[in-house]
Amino acid sequence: MSVKKKFSHLGFSILFYVVFSNILSVVVVAAAMFIYIFVNYFSYLSASPQTGDGLNMELYMQLIEQFRTNTTLTTLITMCSGYLIAVPISIIILNAPATRDLLPLKGMQFMTPEEKAQGRKLTPGEFFRFIMYMFPLGIIGSLIGQILAVIMGSITGQDMTDVLSSTLTNMSLPMVFLLSVVLAPIFEEIMFRYAVIGYCRRYGEWNAIIISAFIFGLIHTNVFQFFYAFALGIVFGYVYIYTRKLIYTIIMHCTFNFFGAFVPMLIDPNLSPSNTGSIIYSVIQYIVAIIGLIMLIFYVKKGSLLQNSPNTPIQDKFCKDSVLNAGMISLIIACIIITILLNFAI
Repeated sequence: MSVKKKFSHLGFSILFYVVFSNILSVVVVAAAMFIYIFVNYFSYLSASPQTGDGLNMELYMQLIEQFRTNTTLTTLITMCSGYLIAVPISIIILNAPATRDLLPLKGMQFMTPEEKAQGRKLTPGEFFRFIMYMFPLGIIGSLIGQILAVIMGSITGQDMTDVLSSTLTNMSLPMVFLLSVVLAPIFEEIMFRYAVIGYCRRYGEWNAIIISAFIFGLIHTNVFQFFYAFALGIVFGYVYIYTRKLIYTIIMHCTFNFFGAFVPMLIDPNLSPSNTGSIIYSVIQYIVAIIGLIMLIFYVKKGSLLQNSPNTPIQDKFCKDSVLNAGMISLIIACIIITILLNFAI
């Protein structure tokens, strides 16, 4: 199979995930809102009998507003529907029979027993170093996103509010922990490391790392998250190919979200940059990031980076044909449109 055809199918499969998960979330949220209104409306009428017939529009509108402003509930419904339904269906579509590279894999399988046997365990020291590499890349990516947001805001005159921060500040701490520290790392690693890298790894390991990281950044559909998600995706993808064990990247993802999303909310639920605790925590983050950056530079200088397997179709670090194809271009356009809608229209 040609590189363009292989990666075009990847692009269309992820595009299906993006579109299907968004449509599914709208349908599920609408159904949940109907149930919420139905139960509460008639419970209220039973407790407070009123004279006259007809719909109590004031009560009806109040219940709609209550549901819509319950960010915790709507976010939970949206994410769970995407993770529990859209992710497995999209993975099955990705692993279509015509794209399996003649390997005896089907359903949600992306690794042969022989390939799995080639995996390696990380020593505690190795695992700690990989965790440290996350923080400088995450902060650098975040700074790039913030600078770009300021530039875009000055050009458009729009208040480029960070959608993620806005969502987090409207949620309870237990829900932030459940969604960002538990559910998101597990299902996103299954989707973007296990499935995406497993799908295209045999065409060149480094290209698979870069493409999976690029897609990982894109699907966040948020200018604030794209750059650091891309940078983290490089680290996660590298560790996954290095070890062939998803548990490491899940733990790393959980760790990053814990210190990047949960702890700041724990310190200041409003995420105010002027909060004394937040300032101290930011200083600690930058110190850790500097140490991690030094460690990363030494690791790269050692010349021990992984090399592509011999005889793979893509021997370079990156192949433009893996992006310049119908599926990937369609995915990029769709994610850009959603990003614009989220940051400007909503």
